[in-house]
Amino acid sequence: MNTVSVNMGLRAISKIRVKYSKNEPVRFLSHLEVVSAIRQAVRRASLPVCMSSGFSPQPKISFGPPLAVGYTSSCELFDMEMSCRVSPSDVEKLLIPNMSAALSVVSVVGVPVVSKSVELVVNVARYSVEISISQQVAIQKLSDFFSAKEFLVERITDKSKRTIDVRPLVCDMKYADSKIEMLLRFGPKRTAKPDMIIQKIFNLSVDEKIALRINRDKFFYETETGDLRQV
Repeated sequence: MNTVSVNMGLRAISKIRVKYSKNEPVRFLSHLEVVSAIRQAVRRASLPVCMSSGFSPQPKISFGPPLAVGYTSSCELFDMEMSCRVSPSDVEKLLIPNMSAALSVVSVVGVPVVSKSVELVVNVARYSVEISISQQVAIQKLSDFFSAKEFLVERITDKSKRTIDVRPLVCDMKYADSKIEMLLRFGPKRTAKPDMIIQKIFNLSVDEKIALRINRDKFFYETETGDLRQV
């Protein structure tokens, strides 16, 4: 009997959180394509993941906030609800050989079964953006940004176009070693992509914006007092 049938409808006994990287060869994969690849890797590894009930059962795997197409990352996350207790080290050993080298496992840890899904836990991310600009210009432009009471950026999607103030979303931003490091808040109805913000700050053309190399480095949880805790 295979893993899927054994674990169908079972209550989670433990929960495993996997951190993985999305590397250059697959940076143009969509979030749904990444989700599909990881589900296939978990299935090949025969991990005892609980399955949802119903006509079309799915593995109980929850993923972190989607990464924009074209970005790389060092900190993507997914949680697996397990039907039995399995050590993180055993999960890592089983999962690594079945994951693509371009979607590589960074770490595996156990988290409380009752913990919130990872998408609800994180609300700040640190990004690094490679950009060809002088230090003097970068410092001046960033100073202008933080001096502004508001910073309006037009956000365009397939369904809508609206102007948002991104100034409250940026916790911090600095320039070092030909990169902009940005701490960016996100959440329901307050999301902006780093490339949109960088394009507006430095008055980049569309081609220059597309050429930016952006990596998501770390996830954080910002408390009500403003403290940042790495996830």
